[in-house]
Amino acid sequence: MPSLTLLIQWIVLLAGSLGFSWLLTPWIATASPLVGAMVVAMCFGFSGAHTRVRPLFVAIAQAMTGVAIASTLDVKVLCATAGNAWVLLGVLLTVACAVLVGWMLTRFSSLPGTTGAWGCLPGAAAVMGSLATQNGGDGILVSLMQYLRVVMVVATVPVLAHAMVANDSAALGVAQGPLISASHAGIGSVAAVAISVVGCWLGTRRPIAAGAFLAPLVLASVWSAAIPIPLEVPKLLLLGCFMVIGWAIGLQFRRELALPMLRSLPEMLGGILAMLVMCGLSAWLISSLSSVTFITAYLATSPGGLDSIVAVALGSHADMNFVVAVQTLRLFTVLLAGPMLAKAITRSAAPACA
Repeated sequence: MPSLTLLIQWIVLLAGSLGFSWLLTPWIATASPLVGAMVVAMCFGFSGAHTRVRPLFVAIAQAMTGVAIASTLDVKVLCATAGNAWVLLGVLLTVACAVLVGWMLTRFSSLPGTTGAWGCLPGAAAVMGSLATQNGGDGILVSLMQYLRVVMVVATVPVLAHAMVANDSAALGVAQGPLISASHAGIGSVAAVAISVVGCWLGTRRPIAAGAFLAPLVLASVWSAAIPIPLEVPKLLLLGCFMVIGWAIGLQFRRELALPMLRSLPEMLGGILAMLVMCGLSAWLISSLSSVTFITAYLATSPGGLDSIVAVALGSHADMNFVVAVQTLRLFTVLLAGPMLAKAITRSAAPACA
């Protein structure tokens, strides 16, 4: 009987996700499966449902997404872009916004210890809770704040990106990857799936944040640079992967976490909104001073999860090389400098916390 109940929950979750995604398609296009599944999964999580996405399926979905992203990249351009001053500025501005908001929350909010500092660091949401617990923060609240920020970014960025592209005909000219001939489509699809599986296995062999996404991304980029047959993740499979990622995010919001989230919700929402506004201003600054379009800069500086943001970017006609370069470099920056940044924020805000 428990297995039957769980099966019914999965059927309802799938049906609800498909229906809501279909309703969202006119507004957010490619990102609709991700957002639709995420919202429905949040409702399931708060209702007390026992559905959970196994880590293996999440890793495979991330791997497929990584390969799909790599198929749109030009490796030479990506390498050149990674050293671009505007990429470095995008990383610095996003991290600076997070540090400023984290400092304000640590100094003026009621969030305990280093919670505000860790909760604002953008990227690697899955590991920030455990890192915060090891460094004097409330791991539950940090995880809630991280996933709440991802939810807000994933829910709003597709709408804004769709509106920007609709009103900016120039953005429609950005290339989204190579055209695939009929003779190579089958080989490209088989290779894409194979690289996803191998990359997923390699990425999960070591405790590397976003390894299931980054390893296939690297392998697929090497393929694209060395072999003239374009990779292609089958569209339905890719949309299914977006849905799995959405479920993984939404189901993090469980009933037992509702009360602590409600207590701290105003402060967490205030911090997240401040980050979104400041990152939007950073994107405006970069696009004003360079040839980077605003939609590209906006997606690059958005403080969401790496896999979810690039999934959104796939359907936005943004410069994927720039978006991937900024998001990936920021991820490593936060992982390497996170403890140091959190401690520095806490020390500077200490007089008011005492």
